[in-house]
Amino acid sequence: MRLANIRHENLRKTINEINELNGNAPKEVFVRLFEEIKHSGFIIAGDVEGDTIDLMTATTDQGDFGLLFTDIDEYAKMVPDFKVEPHDHSFETYLGFLKESDLAGFILNIKSEAMILPRDILDEMDNVPNYDFPSDNSYTPSELKTLKDSINNTELEEFISDPSNIGDYDGLFKRISDSTLLTLRLSREDLKDMVKDGVISMIETGPLGFLHSDKIGGNYATVFTSQEKISHVDTPYNKYIQIVNFSQMTNCLLNDDMDGIIINPNCENILISRNVLLEYSDVLEVICYDEKLNSAVFHMFPMEM
Repeated sequence: MRLANIRHENLRKTINEINELNGNAPKEVFVRLFEEIKHSGFIIAGDVEGDTIDLMTATTDQGDFGLLFTDIDEYAKMVPDFKVEPHDHSFETYLGFLKESDLAGFILNIKSEAMILPRDILDEMDNVPNYDFPSDNSYTPSELKTLKDSINNTELEEFISDPSNIGDYDGLFKRISDSTLLTLRLSREDLKDMVKDGVISMIETGPLGFLHSDKIGGNYATVFTSQEKISHVDTPYNKYIQIVNFSQMTNCLLNDDMDGIIINPNCENILISRNVLLEYSDVLEVICYDEKLNSAVFHMFPMEM
C-alpha cells in the first residue's frame, strides 16, 4: 500500500518547471527542487540490508549511477516484470549509502525525466531530514496528558487573529515554537475501552484511526491551538486529540507530498503552503523540534465534551 501511494507530484512539477525553462529557471526554483528531494522517499529496485544497499545501477561515461524512482509507475518502466523487488527509503538513507560507495550519484526516473543527481552536488547537501525519532527521553503518557490539560496558546491565537500578521512567517513560527499544538485523529470505532488514565497508547497496537486533513483546494494537514478549536470540525467519526511535534509533523507531511498545513480550520483558517514549509524547513528543525515530544505520536486522548 505504501509503495502504491508514493507519487511525488510536487517534486515532478518542479522538475518539469525547470525543464520547460531550459535550465534558465531562477535560483529559487532550484532551491525548491533540492528541498523537495531532501524531503522525499524514493523507490529503488533492490533493498537495504544493514549498512548495505543493493540497488539497480546504470553505467554512463561519467560512472555508475544508482537508480531512484518517484513512484511505482516509473519503477515499472525499468522493471516491468517486477523480478527485482521494489522498496522505498528516505533520501537520507540513500545519501548515507552514497558516502560509502563508489557511485557517481543517482539518476531519478531514468525512463522519463532522467534527472542526474551528481555526487559533487549531493555531497554539499545538509540538513537532510532523519525520520528516526528517538523517544527514550520523551514525555511519559501521564506527562503528555498534563501537558495537554494545561495548554495555553493565547499568544499564538492573538497573533493569527490579527490580519496585519498575514505573511509574517518568522513571527508565526517563533510563536509556534513557544506553543503546544494539537492535531485530530479520527476513528470509526469508539476506543473508550482502550483509555487508561485518560490516555490511549498506540505503542503496541500501532496507529489507530486516521489523521484529519483538510482537502479543500489541496490536501492539508491540520493543527489546532485548543480543544475548543477542534470542536468546530464536523465529522461523523469519533474524535481523539494528539499533541504535535511541529517539526516532525512538517517533515512527515512534506514526505507524504501533502500541500501544507492549516491552523484552526473552520475558525481562523491560517494556511501555510508547502512552498513556505520547504523554505523554512531548516529553521523549523532548529526552533520547533522538541525531542521530548517524540512520544506524542504514540498517544492520544479522548475529546472532553
